[in-house]
Amino acid sequence: MRLRPYTALFKRGVLLLCLCSATSLSQAAEQRVAVAPEVSGAWLTPDGAWDGRAVLMLHGFADDMDGAGDLSKRMAGQLATMGIASLRINFRGEGDRMRSNIESTLQTRVADTEAAHAFLLAQHGVDAGRSAVLGWSLGASTALVVGGQHPGWFRSMVLWSAPSGEQYTQMSANPVAQKALREGTATDVVPGWKSITTKREYYESFRGVDLDQSLASYPGAFLTIRGSRDFLPQRDAQLLKIAPGKRKEAALIGDADHVFNVFEPGSEAPQRVLDLTAAWLARSL
Repeated sequence: MRLRPYTALFKRGVLLLCLCSATSLSQAAEQRVAVAPEVSGAWLTPDGAWDGRAVLMLHGFADDMDGAGDLSKRMAGQLATMGIASLRINFRGEGDRMRSNIESTLQTRVADTEAAHAFLLAQHGVDAGRSAVLGWSLGASTALVVGGQHPGWFRSMVLWSAPSGEQYTQMSANPVAQKALREGTATDVVPGWKSITTKREYYESFRGVDLDQSLASYPGAFLTIRGSRDFLPQRDAQLLKIAPGKRKEAALIGDADHVFNVFEPGSEAPQRVLDLTAAWLARSL
């Protein structure tokens, strides 16, 4: 079990990345797909030889499948150059970065992820034993819950900016959440982004959810990546102790925020996240 800065973990994966890039084609074919009713997605497979490895990618709160700054879309493209397919999905009631009215709950997210996993396995060429899940922020919470409920589904799990621990108490401490719980709905204006309206049902869906317990039920390979300026608690060392699998690592990217500085021109953090993730999946799938 290791907690290490970006540099050491990245160096360890450079050789694997180079080998993968040298033997795979740079082109890939992305298809827009209907994963389930009200759940759309993007299925990206490498052109040419493909050994069946695939990653299911789960976006954060009030975002969409391409992720903040299109970082998730970039991740899918980088994986394709390595010969790894990916499925990015838009959660129903949420998966539109311009959407203000949030209709999702944790339970709908879990159901959508289960449907996406079934869709993934139904695709020709996918090796069910070599699939992974990648979750960002609330997508990481979703990945943990699904991974705990279905411990045999994913060989590897990667979390970006993950929440942890008991969720309802943490979430309901927010004044916006308190208003939604009291009045039924509440709107938060996020500077530089958009206004977001949430409902009581969204917060109530996290009652009884403990992400540490979910992680303790997931036996596969585990990587957590966080920026040092993330607003969420940095409990990654504790998460490594909780994760029961033998292969587990954590990386802390210095001076990076919750979205890894994707809106800061010139920042190296976004590419560092992509390279760390790619190197890990090359080793663990």
